[in-house]
Amino acid sequence: MAHGEKINKRKENKRKHIVDIFRHHPTLSKAEAKRYSGYSMDTIMTSFKILKNTGIIIPTEGKQKEKGRKALFFTLNHEKQVYLGITFNQKAVYTSIVSFSNKVLATAKVSIASNISKEDFTRVVLQQIDEVLSKNPAFLTNLVAVGCTVPGDIDTKNGILRSYTLMPQLKDFNFNELLTNKFPNTRIFFDHNISSMIAYILSTSDIVQRYDRIMVVSARAASAVGLIYKGAIVNSRGEIGHIKVCNDNQQCICGRNGCLDCYFSYEAFVKLLQQHNAIDEQECYDNIIAKLNQHYTNRTKDIFENLDIALKFFSEALLDAINVFSPDYILLTGDLFEIYNDPVAQIDIHIKDLFHDTGYISMYKRALMEFQSIKTEAIAHGVCLSLIKQDWGYTA
Repeated sequence: MAHGEKINKRKENKRKHIVDIFRHHPTLSKAEAKRYSGYSMDTIMTSFKILKNTGIIIPTEGKQKEKGRKALFFTLNHEKQVYLGITFNQKAVYTSIVSFSNKVLATAKVSIASNISKEDFTRVVLQQIDEVLSKNPAFLTNLVAVGCTVPGDIDTKNGILRSYTLMPQLKDFNFNELLTNKFPNTRIFFDHNISSMIAYILSTSDIVQRYDRIMVVSARAASAVGLIYKGAIVNSRGEIGHIKVCNDNQQCICGRNGCLDCYFSYEAFVKLLQQHNAIDEQECYDNIIAKLNQHYTNRTKDIFENLDIALKFFSEALLDAINVFSPDYILLTGDLFEIYNDPVAQIDIHIKDLFHDTGYISMYKRALMEFQSIKTEAIAHGVCLSLIKQDWGYTA
């Protein structure tokens, strides 16, 4: 890289840093920006001039000091650059418009049937996009990129959904074709839901400041795990559902027997209810989760025991992941955990019952584990945050 280009990169990095300071302090004078950043006043003045001329910051009112010269205050122009996030699950399609400032400017949601056809799904997604963009004419004009984040197994390079357990009819759905036709001159980004969820956690939680090694475990259709190390996503596609947890001959879709997914997954729980005639045909996802929670809470004979065994198997698989990743903090999220009322306490009981010696579970004992309910709407926000970090990330 030429010397002049390196200098320009450093200047750009400083401007991005100043934009990030605005995210935490929405109204700033140049003197305040100098204090927060540690840059010289010359750097601040040059950076403010460029950010103002490009429309990134705009003048605003601020609190003046009682004495001395009046300051000029600025704030971020939230609509100057916006990002569109799209996701879905078996219940609905969700869209978000997020500013480069990280502020959510608009959201939209429409319910769908879990057995919706590819043709109807295409129509609904396009309608949702049009609806959220119509909330402000500036959104389409200032759209920088589109992020599409999906559950199941997605080819992130080509934007093709290989499979999604809860909506098998969408196998091989081509999101790239759909979105490039809709936005032919706009950057399109594809990701998996757990990646976008982790991006959301990174931007909205202080756990990254408190812990170096964070393991995120999501359980919606099945179990997936991601690892954050010192604020960076190291792994976002771990499939702990294919850890072998018992020796019986229940065959998993991966071809092996005894995988966690055979016992602790939405599909396994539906089969459990069907075996005990405790489910109606075409019953929706939310009702099934609520019924499972009711049976667990009421300790319904046979159903409770099987749900508890499933959580025991999950606890064993979780220990394997903990021993590999050695996290300081474990975050559980997802509807399947909500079946168990207090999943952290129940998992702790199982682990203590399984392993009395401290040596094998020392990594588990060292980590703090918590449950947090993160809804799918946040995942549409998260994919936008991933894009914003790509464009506006800086080196401190």
